[in-house]
Amino acid sequence: MKKLLLSLVCLLLLAYIGFKGAAWYQVHSLLEQAHDALEKQGVLKWGRIGSSLSGHISVYDLEYQPFLLNQPLRATRVTFSADAVPELMDALGGGPLPGHWTLRAENLHLQLASPLIRDWAGPGNAAINAGLINIPCGTGALGLSTLMSMGVSQVAGDLRIEQDNMLDDTGGLKIDLQAGKLGSAEIRLPGLRLDRTLDEDGNLPGYSGPVDVELRDGGFMRRLAAYCARAVDVGPEDWAEQATRVFSEQLQVTGYQPSDQLRALYKVWLRDGGELKATLAAGEPLLGLPERNRPAGDGAVDPTLGSFDVFYNGARVPDLFVRYLQRPQAQPAVLPQSGRSDNEAATDGPAFRPADPRQAARWPDRRVRVTLKSGRVVDGRLSNVTDKRLEVTRTVDGGEVAYPLARSAITLFEVWRRTGDVGIEPAPETEAASPLQAAMPTTTDDAGTEPHDSEQHQP
Repeated sequence: MKKLLLSLVCLLLLAYIGFKGAAWYQVHSLLEQAHDALEKQGVLKWGRIGSSLSGHISVYDLEYQPFLLNQPLRATRVTFSADAVPELMDALGGGPLPGHWTLRAENLHLQLASPLIRDWAGPGNAAINAGLINIPCGTGALGLSTLMSMGVSQVAGDLRIEQDNMLDDTGGLKIDLQAGKLGSAEIRLPGLRLDRTLDEDGNLPGYSGPVDVELRDGGFMRRLAAYCARAVDVGPEDWAEQATRVFSEQLQVTGYQPSDQLRALYKVWLRDGGELKATLAAGEPLLGLPERNRPAGDGAVDPTLGSFDVFYNGARVPDLFVRYLQRPQAQPAVLPQSGRSDNEAATDGPAFRPADPRQAARWPDRRVRVTLKSGRVVDGRLSNVTDKRLEVTRTVDGGEVAYPLARSAITLFEVWRRTGDVGIEPAPETEAASPLQAAMPTTTDDAGTEPHDSEQHQP
């Protein structure tokens, strides 16, 4: 009997050691594969690997350093859990993911620094140049330096991703991020089932369907509104109104006008924060936000007006939509010399005169007027030029807001100048810096520049 018990104990011990060794080997192999796949984008490091007979596998001290960022993304522990050990081992061995699994990242954090994005990556990075929401704060726009001035030294929190069995409407993929004083976000994709982490081409699987989003700011928006309002010596109400006006102008540049309720919701969220719930539509234009006044021959008309459900602090917010702004007919390419009127053409004084947008680097910090395909007109200071975009900065209630404009969307580019003014010679292409960072020559009377605080043309 004792020999039988001893044999059983030895067998269980060998099975346990075999499980621990196999789990370590499988996870280490997966980490090595991830390291090789990410070697062109960054460096992946990790510490020890642990496992449990309850169906858990953990990686400690995980660190990923993207080449685009100055700071690494770290996690104290990342744990993958399944309902049973056989399902866990099958998934680690390259088989399908189990019907129910959970991925947890504990103490996920990124230290903030200014600048966070490396200088060589910044000018051409689409994530920097793109973006509709540009919130004014102080004399510029809300950015990392603003958060650091408010005492936010890092973005930290706990991440949980859970795949349900999808036996009913409550199934699907859930993503829960708890970021402490910065608030929390919960995202649910009820129609998504991940059988494998990547598809045959090595990409994440696509998804088109409803996306339930729930945001809680944890009081952060009130702090932000108070800080940005104090920076320009106004109250939070006036600052929120100013930021909403900027949001509306930026949306109009893209060819849409927000409804009054959409403007009001944006303003209240900036000023007070709170709980915001919405059901978005992945893969749809504007994430399912209804469009109105769209002509029948200019794209599809949204057949589900009024189905965009948003709840603010538990109360449904109706009438959230955008109005489609009619695009005007294309203007003839041949214009008067001044580009605007015969009276301006009759004089050699400073006026808005057409220029080649490909030569925009000749006009750093000069007042320009840009007409887009949507019919919108943006008037301001040319603050930056890249291969794909022009950046026009406007003064708004004591602060400045930059508008990134795609070159492909520009139909007319004008500069406030005299007839013979040809700007400056752009810096050589071998220069690493942007042409707008080149030294400015001394301005003469022939330059015809106008002060930047002159009257602006509203888009």
